[in-house]
Amino acid sequence: MKMKLVLVESDETLCTELKELLAFYNVFDIVHTFDGINEANKYICLNDVDAVFINIKTGNPRYSGDGSFLAYNLSQIKPDVLVVLYSEEKLEAGQVFDCCCDEYFRLPFDNRVLQRVVKRLQYLFELLQYKRLSVNRSMMIKTRNGYQLVNIDKVLFIERTDRKNKMVMVDGKEMVLAGYSMNELEQILEGYNFYRCYQSFIVNLSKVSYVRADNESKNFALIFDGYAGEVMVSREKYKEVLQLLKSKYAKLTLYEEKDEVKSFIVCRI
Repeated sequence: MKMKLVLVESDETLCTELKELLAFYNVFDIVHTFDGINEANKYICLNDVDAVFINIKTGNPRYSGDGSFLAYNLSQIKPDVLVVLYSEEKLEAGQVFDCCCDEYFRLPFDNRVLQRVVKRLQYLFELLQYKRLSVNRSMMIKTRNGYQLVNIDKVLFIERTDRKNKMVMVDGKEMVLAGYSMNELEQILEGYNFYRCYQSFIVNLSKVSYVRADNESKNFALIFDGYAGEVMVSREKYKEVLQLLKSKYAKLTLYEEKDEVKSFIVCRI
């Protein structure tokens, strides 16, 4: 699926050059170009647009506002629109953040820089698609066998093992995921009650039944009903996991204590 793209550039030569460069990647459908801020703002707010490239110098800061004003306005009204700003000026990281854009680069156009920007936009666009396709807490996940619609409530955890990411389901089935890093999976599952409890584990907190803590050996683990194994919890994340479980499920009940080993049952509400 191509991204529906709008260009906001008052310089006709720069606009033509940018069009030609972006056409090379074959990931954009340029639906409109504008040489002013007001018209661009109105069109983007009323139409289906995925991304916009804006020259900061477009417009007038005193009257209609410049490109950074448009970027800020879109971040408030249409936050899912991906915004790329560019200009001849070098901006510090803090200034780029204040502009409310997803990417920034300097003129003149550079193929290597543009390649990085396009790659970043593709990644962000894919994340948005996953969230938009989520229906009844289901999402499209890419596996070795192609895309599959997965019910998030049926997932116990994701594990990084043998240089592969596998998703373990409540029925014990496993599927090997394709094309994701653990960091990317963590972002995709944000808002679905998943938590990165260890470098190699992302768990569904709503499925945790027991928490085991060996304070002497500093070994911590999560246990699920119907699953024989355990999921490790790092020392740094242990207290945070307990706090998250308490906030979600009201309380943890100590049901066994032997020497330095404590086990808690997660009480559902």
